[in-house]
Amino acid sequence: MGKRVLFWGRFDHGYSKTRVNAAAFRALGWEVDYFDVKWCCRLGDVEAFFRGLDRRPRPDLVLVPVCRQRDIAAACRWAHRRGIKVLFDPMISAWDKKVFEQKKWKPEERRAKRLLAWEKKIMAMPDFITWDTSCHVDFAAEYLDVPREKMTPLFTGTDEEVFKPVEEECKVESGKCKAESDAQLSTLNSQLSTFKVLYHGAYLPLHGTEVIVEAARMTQGLPIQWDFLGWGAYKASTEAKAAGLKNVRFLEKVPYVKVPEVICAHDIVLGVFGTTAKAARVIGNKVYECMACARPTINEFCTGYPPSAKE
Repeated sequence: MGKRVLFWGRFDHGYSKTRVNAAAFRALGWEVDYFDVKWCCRLGDVEAFFRGLDRRPRPDLVLVPVCRQRDIAAACRWAHRRGIKVLFDPMISAWDKKVFEQKKWKPEERRAKRLLAWEKKIMAMPDFITWDTSCHVDFAAEYLDVPREKMTPLFTGTDEEVFKPVEEECKVESGKCKAESDAQLSTLNSQLSTFKVLYHGAYLPLHGTEVIVEAARMTQGLPIQWDFLGWGAYKASTEAKAAGLKNVRFLEKVPYVKVPEVICAHDIVLGVFGTTAKAARVIGNKVYECMACARPTINEFCTGYPPSAKE
């Protein structure tokens, strides 16, 4: 019988990194099980008792997915009492996000110090920790006091069952594209003459959407269309910055499985352009998605990329 991993916590099953991790375990021959905490994250082990988790087949590993620091303590109590190792895949530091990325608190503030102390305590609990880049490993070692020997980079990747090249739907006959009418052909030619650039993803300081808006502002006289597809707290401010720019469009949200079609309909896709230290440490999900869709991608210089990717 193969090994079994138990995903633990109040996490989003549909989130890209969680889906990729589950697929990777299955590809390695592991069985994947889930314990979704529904009551209180801090008392997840108590909930596990009342919901009869011990009646399931015993896992060989417990994995706490992305950004679920609040689930770590209970997961470790439950697993360690049974001699089971715990793997945490945080992706981001809660303290880094509040202090350096969002700049909500200054490092010397009492609440920032409390958050740092709490996160250090949390990071000491699991047996293994994976980060999306080697830069995050360095950050955790320096600021969160995590021993390097229990950390390793694990690149985010993407769900290649969803993100893959989309074949052209336009049929070619005698070297010309068939069109039902002259109007359709005229529209197609117009679209082909416009160079289309896409930003897709969350509107976060990390991603630097204001940089993209300024690039669009500088190219108003050129046949370049700048499209934005996404969501997030900073969408309204991005739209405000782009007000009046005729070469910028904010696309309607599409289902997750339709995102590859949008990516493949553009000539260039954009990655991360934030100015924070965190932006220099990450490889955005969108970069992996665009690579899987075989679309060229522009991204700011990031020390988080492996050396071979910078050559």
